Amino acid sequence: MVLIFIWIRRWLWQSLILFFFLLACSGRGVKTTHISILWKDERATGITIPRSYFAQLPDDSIKTLLQVRLLTAEDQPSILGDYSFLDDLVIFEPLIPFTQGLTYEVRLAGRPIAKIEIPQTDHKDAPLLSAIYPTQDTLPHNLLKIYLQFSRPMREGQSLQHISVLKNGRDTIPAVFLDLQPELWNIDRTLLTLWLDPGRIKRDLQPNQRLGEPIENGATYRLVIGADWTDTRGLSLQQDYHKDFFVISRDSLSPDPERWTIRVPEAGTKKPVIIYFHEALDGVLLREAIRIADGQGKYLPGTVELRDEETIYLFTPEGSWSKGTYLMESEARLEDLAGNNLNRPFDRDLKDNTVRVSKEIYTRKFQID
Repeated sequence: MVLIFIWIRRWLWQSLILFFFLLACSGRGVKTTHISILWKDERATGITIPRSYFAQLPDDSIKTLLQVRLLTAEDQPSILGDYSFLDDLVIFEPLIPFTQGLTYEVRLAGRPIAKIEIPQTDHKDAPLLSAIYPTQDTLPHNLLKIYLQFSRPMREGQSLQHISVLKNGRDTIPAVFLDLQPELWNIDRTLLTLWLDPGRIKRDLQPNQRLGEPIENGATYRLVIGADWTDTRGLSLQQDYHKDFFVISRDSLSPDPERWTIRVPEAGTKKPVIIYFHEALDGVLLREAIRIADGQGKYLPGTVELRDEETIYLFTPEGSWSKGTYLMESEARLEDLAGNNLNRPFDRDLKDNTVRVSKEIYTRKFQID
């Protein structure tokens, strides 16, 4: 009996609220144009609703009775979010921005009061997968990382749902990449680092002995990125993308800066200094780990370009070269495609007791005449 009384009281309360709401709206009709969309960085981050929609309801009642749902054929649960109040406006901000192109329904006490459609951005502005690193199509058996470069900030936390790897054109290979949470994005969420499982790459570890390497020597693979991956605005990639590559033997040697070839320009020109590595290095680290300095150790401003599948590095200064001595500095963290840095191999023999001299910075001098 008590439960029935509570239910009847709640029903009467909601009915009275709806009555006052309809009374306040009578004669003017409820139109979705009264609701405005809040935008930030091209994302629909909230909506504002005039208080006139709610008659004289107090703030606490609005928070309790107002709901925003995705409008579909099936009844959807309410979207989680925050309510705030500003002058004569009620502001609703969902925890995840609204998806462009979808329609949402605003309800009060369980009754629909308005619909709002989030406009779709021009498809020409949809995100692109602009680069996949390494760009080589022949990769070592112990490949450590793959980078995906996008033209727009992408939605994170779901990358492996949109990435697959095919072996020899037939079989989909599971668990090639580590399922890291949080994912390894840059600050702008335009560059994603995918790690092949290091435990399976290092031959002395149990995952390697139990599962084998993520990719096999002599096999052909296709990395597939699905077009259903969306950016932070809710726009999908313009198309599917793929990268085909062939796997060769392991690379177990660290890059040696002393073996790099440095070609210098003439003084008075703005031509680039060119560094030939004679092997492919990590294309993302290359842009961060190498610097050009003058004879006093002052770093020179300029632009960096990578060529021939990350085997050649070009540095073009902002100003003209002067005669004198210069330095090429490389941080020891610079790696090749197998994760071998300048100090040591990634998969080194634990029984090897050879003493290696480690440095933080490797330096080469060159002269411009």
